Amino acid sequence: MSENDPRLPDATTRLPRPDSSGPQVPPRPQGPPSGSPSDAPYGSASGGQAGSSSYGAPAGSSPYGAPAGSPYGAPAGGPSGAPSGPSYGGPSYGTPPPGAAHPLYATPAPAAPGPVRPRVLWIVLAWLVAVICGVVGVVGFAGGLFKTITDAAPTRTFQSGGSVTVAIDPKDKPILYASASGPTDVTCLATDGAGNKVGLTSPKASQTVSADGRAWEAVFDIGVPAPGTYKVSCEAEAGKQALFGVGKSLTADPGALAGGVAFLILVPLAGFLLAVVTTIVVLVRRSRNRKRQAAAAVPYGGGWPQGAPPRA
Repeated sequence: MSENDPRLPDATTRLPRPDSSGPQVPPRPQGPPSGSPSDAPYGSASGGQAGSSSYGAPAGSSPYGAPAGSPYGAPAGGPSGAPSGPSYGGPSYGTPPPGAAHPLYATPAPAAPGPVRPRVLWIVLAWLVAVICGVVGVVGFAGGLFKTITDAAPTRTFQSGGSVTVAIDPKDKPILYASASGPTDVTCLATDGAGNKVGLTSPKASQTVSADGRAWEAVFDIGVPAPGTYKVSCEAEAGKQALFGVGKSLTADPGALAGGVAFLILVPLAGFLLAVVTTIVVLVRRSRNRKRQAAAAVPYGGGWPQGAPPRA
């Protein structure tokens, strides 16, 4: 063959004999040729057009039977595969903000606590009642004392050198009173209906009463033996003016005086005790109710969901 001959010699090579000692693996197929309908593998659509899916999926669809654009059956559009719309047949709640509990497991906020009972107004009213009781006690004592003094003052009077006939009862503890402008000596006499003298003795204690703007001083105790009508006459020393009268002792009616003392002591004391007991009861019950409301307002997660704890 000459050098100018355009035909090249055929290249020959020797293929090694396959080893007959083991199974022989057929060569891996390289895919069907384009446009060969008969060679479409695994039931793919005939025609072998570009874009057709394999494994029996329809053209243009995603593998494994999922809709196009959303793998694993999840709708497309959510970040990082998160669904942007309803999924699995239920509504979507979205992603809770950082630090917040999931809405499905969040504890509902408790109702706002009402005012703590009982109110402090009860304490104010109790002490107001105590003050009123104190005023009533003072007024009651003053009224009893005024009645005692008024009953003790003489109701029948006479001038110096004169006399008066009055009904006297030993239960009233009768006393002969005198009212003078200054110190003076007096001489008095008391007789019964038969003219018998009745004993006049100096009073056991100094006693002065006031009535109608005039001060009366006890000068003699009249010791009558029995109730009856008695005549009493008195005369002051020469040149002195004096007025005389028959009255009662301040201790003749102990009930009126005792009633005034009772009003002065017992009524204010009762009001004070009532105020103290009411104050203690209200404060104790308010403390218990405040703790009960505070315990009811704290959720299981702890903390105050609506700000500060309830106040009084």
